[in-house]
Amino acid sequence: MKIKYKINEVKPKVFAVVIEDRYDRAMTFLRVQEFYESPNKKFRGKNFSIWDYIKWYGEEYGKGFTYGTDWGGFNIPLEIGYTCYDTLFDAYTPYDETMEEIIHKVYEMNGDDADGYIIGAGSTKGDTFQHEICHGLYATNKHYKDLVSEITLTIPTKDYLTFRNNLIKMGYTDKVIDDEIQAYLAFGHDYKPFTKGVSSKVCKELHKQYINVFNNF
Repeated sequence: MKIKYKINEVKPKVFAVVIEDRYDRAMTFLRVQEFYESPNKKFRGKNFSIWDYIKWYGEEYGKGFTYGTDWGGFNIPLEIGYTCYDTLFDAYTPYDETMEEIIHKVYEMNGDDADGYIIGAGSTKGDTFQHEICHGLYATNKHYKDLVSEITLTIPTKDYLTFRNNLIKMGYTDKVIDDEIQAYLAFGHDYKPFTKGVSSKVCKELHKQYINVFNNF
């Protein structure tokens, strides 16, 4: 089984892994993404059985194992990927073999430095790709993070909590809330599962502020 992918450094220390097939992309990123930020503590930071994860996911969301169609974009710190596979004891899948290969290649492209970031998308065009770049910048560029964090602090508490609750329902964890808010409001400010309960006027105004910052990077 051969997974086709391409790797490009799209920002300093931010590497885009492009896998056109949506299912292959999701399954290639599954283990490292859930190791990084799974909402279930049984999997987050653990070297879990892929079969246990598949069973849990189907039961948790009540629609079978739909990971491959539920998620289109991915983002992980390079160091997290290394940590995941350095201690992995569960049987590898062909997708794990591909991701471990990708991690080693990105490490070499980054000058043998684990201080980098990997994003996954189906192409280098469109909002999903730009959304993931927001995550990459947030993790690798302190100036970008400081500027978008200043905007986040201006969000009225009621609206911030609504965004947070929506993100939790979508499957995100508390530790990535501010990161997801800046990325969605830059690229995804009209995505209903994220914005439900917040006026479109507020979302559009915040979008303008976040996108202005993004465009300067």
